[in-house]
Amino acid sequence: MSEQNLHQASEEWIDAINAKKGYQAIDPTHFKRFVHNMRTYVFFRRMLKYIQPGDTVLEAGCGWGLASFALAERGIHATAVDISPQLIHDLKSLQTQLGGNFVSHLECVVGDIFHLPALGKKVEVVCSDGTYEHFLDAEDRKKILQNFADILQQHGKCIVAVPNLHNPFFGTAVDQKMPAMHPFTLATLRSELEAGGFRILETGYTFVNPGFEQWIRSRALIIPVKMVNSVFRFLPRFVQHFLAAHLYIVAEKA
Repeated sequence: MSEQNLHQASEEWIDAINAKKGYQAIDPTHFKRFVHNMRTYVFFRRMLKYIQPGDTVLEAGCGWGLASFALAERGIHATAVDISPQLIHDLKSLQTQLGGNFVSHLECVVGDIFHLPALGKKVEVVCSDGTYEHFLDAEDRKKILQNFADILQQHGKCIVAVPNLHNPFFGTAVDQKMPAMHPFTLATLRSELEAGGFRILETGYTFVNPGFEQWIRSRALIIPVKMVNSVFRFLPRFVQHFLAAHLYIVAEKA
């Protein structure tokens, strides 16, 4: 894929990966443990509710692609898309090493979130976890949502999660290498999805995904974060609102 005319945020992401400042290659044993632990991640658990037998899921801006690998592990066809050739190369290497459903039910593709129809796919579900917020211009995010809509089947599902920058602990826990992000609330995220032609089905809060250690500021925080994460889904919603590391919305193409 040509790197001409890429969005600045996309170019910065490619540069960060190449400079090993973002996601880095990980050994298959640890990676498979992260994939297995996706079963505890609220965002992933809610996603499974909306996936029907025979559906194909596209993960846009996949990063480590944990959702895609976890779906493939369950026999669900998934496509993991990222703008970084190096990152996709690493994911394909993990596919080969892990084998089984990770090869037969998963496709890892270099692709631009602003040009998803170029992939030549129509899918039942698009998911994006921790990507949408990095595009700071509202017009850019509008284009991204249009790309989601363009590749979704009629009544397809769009499932988006973004960090909760209003969490008072976020700045102290997250490493400064994390790229700039737009500060969403559930209300503002909902408003953008509705303006993009989506009907809201569900909103909620999550804590951290299994790959959070990549972005944590101090190793000393890992055990406390894991403790909170283990009980987060059992907490009252008003407590989740305060502690949430991420916000999510499930929407349907109108």
